[in-house]
Amino acid sequence: MGKSENIRVDYEWWERGIETGRVGRYEREMVRVLEKEFGTLPESSRLTALFTSLFFKAGHTTLPLDKTPAEWLTILGSLTDEIWELPDEKIDISELKKSRIAGSVDELTPFTIDGDNFSFRKNRVMENALLQWFMEKSNKSYNTDISDYISKIFPKSDADEVDWQKIAVVMSMLKPFLIISGGPGTGKTTTVAKILVLNQMISDRPLRIALAAPTGKAAGRMGEALQIELEKLNPFLADLKLNLSQIPSESMTVHRLLSGTKTRGLLPPVERNYLTHDLIIIDEASMMDLQLMSRLTRHISDSTKLILLGDKDQLASVEAGSVFADLCQKPENGFRSDTIQLLNEAGLNENLPAKEQSGLNDAIVYLTKSYRFGRESGIGQLAEFVKRGDQNSEDILKLFTEFTDIHHHNFAFDKEEIDKILKGLQSGVKTVLKLQSAEEILNFWKKSVWLTPLRSGLTGTDRLNRLLEQVLHSDRTIYTDGDWYHGRPVIITENDYNLGIFNGDMGVCVKDKEGKHWLYVESGSELKRFNINRTSKLEPSYFLTVHKSQGSEFDRVNLLLPRADHSLLTRELIYTAVTRAKSEFNLYGDMEIFLSGISRKTQRYTGLKEKVAR
Repeated sequence: MGKSENIRVDYEWWERGIETGRVGRYEREMVRVLEKEFGTLPESSRLTALFTSLFFKAGHTTLPLDKTPAEWLTILGSLTDEIWELPDEKIDISELKKSRIAGSVDELTPFTIDGDNFSFRKNRVMENALLQWFMEKSNKSYNTDISDYISKIFPKSDADEVDWQKIAVVMSMLKPFLIISGGPGTGKTTTVAKILVLNQMISDRPLRIALAAPTGKAAGRMGEALQIELEKLNPFLADLKLNLSQIPSESMTVHRLLSGTKTRGLLPPVERNYLTHDLIIIDEASMMDLQLMSRLTRHISDSTKLILLGDKDQLASVEAGSVFADLCQKPENGFRSDTIQLLNEAGLNENLPAKEQSGLNDAIVYLTKSYRFGRESGIGQLAEFVKRGDQNSEDILKLFTEFTDIHHHNFAFDKEEIDKILKGLQSGVKTVLKLQSAEEILNFWKKSVWLTPLRSGLTGTDRLNRLLEQVLHSDRTIYTDGDWYHGRPVIITENDYNLGIFNGDMGVCVKDKEGKHWLYVESGSELKRFNINRTSKLEPSYFLTVHKSQGSEFDRVNLLLPRADHSLLTRELIYTAVTRAKSEFNLYGDMEIFLSGISRKTQRYTGLKEKVAR
């Protein structure tokens, strides 16, 4: 569509937006439809509608009307060499209402205005329904004495500190909705294993339990880790007359979990199609966007418990919304006096902090003790620095000199520096060329990963992956006419329900004895084999964005900072990168850029966050 087709172009900023690529096909069509319905839009309405769409694409579910259009652009971040002059005055809300494109949530208008928040109506409706669901579910409680069972799952400890894992497990019996948030190594999987055992122990029948995660990769990791933890509990299960076959450990994607709830036909169903499970546990819930969380809660009945598991300090979902972080706004652990009484009646004897707070906050437990990263771990100490937003350069530099598992390398993207990285990866390719099985090759590439904040540009994964494969071809490390060669690591970029593979799944190419290339994809706990032509929704994974690395762990993580500071380099992104490392973390880049990123907290503008905070 041309920029003048079916749209009145009255404003210089609109034309400039089209030239820069900010105003895309969707925005032009949106304005065309709005003007067909409501007449020519005044400047304020067109600006607001445009930026509501741009904000939504950037992950926000609402547009802040207490800021000017020029400030909106700053929040989104400028494109390279972009010159786009926008009004530096706030939009008049009364003028917006006169154009009739926006009203209250009860009015059937395309957009809603709620205070200083301007949203697509569908997003505001979803946020309101979600908040109501969470509040109603979290305000319910059960009363039960489970002290005999608790003492068997949690042997007595001499520690004076509160065992928040134990609190979370008991809370799973008292609340039909529970949020458990904790960083890497805080025992989230151990807690889930004990929740499963405890819930099954007190049930007079086998429970229908669903374990799920937003991506196939996260689901696979959840299933594998949970199996290990359940096996550790096996000695206790015999005494409790349980066996592992009664406790599920297989996990699936949330999309697959919801696949049975889809309706067919033109008319909506007479009755809502609810999931039939007694208990649903979602891991990596911080990766769930507004729409997916909304779909999940719509299909959970009053008789089903829901537990959301995640890390509130990690990156939010790629799509719009940050539901998990929006819900986890209470500053620290604590409960209302009536909840503490229920915990004591259930068999606990802990000195818990009492707080006057909402029922939603009462349904949140933070796991605060790291069992993986102790005081002797540089990775753990660095993660805490980043999480706090600590910008003391002397303290952080001291960390890098004191600990042997974290390293800082000055890096300016000189040709020699890039060549050194590429040569190292080229050596890795030569190694995997000698490996035969897909499992061996996958495990090799899991040992070390290069992460970058950006996908595009000179320092983005697209260019770096392309450079490496050019080197592999030009140096005759690999011999192939096409893209495929033995040992090539790839990442799936889109869900494919027909093949059963999902965005974020890792795969490798394997050449068989007959010389034919096959694609092996690790999805969930399965390793699936496909003809290399079955899907094109993939890309090389020598270099990954930090977003793509979510839900994964690697022995060694190398974080490659951009040459210049960037708005995408945030505290949450850096924290996510650091905590992907199990044994070693290497930072490549300017320390000032690193510190600047730590100071930049991710800002997601959502209506849910504001309503929860009230």
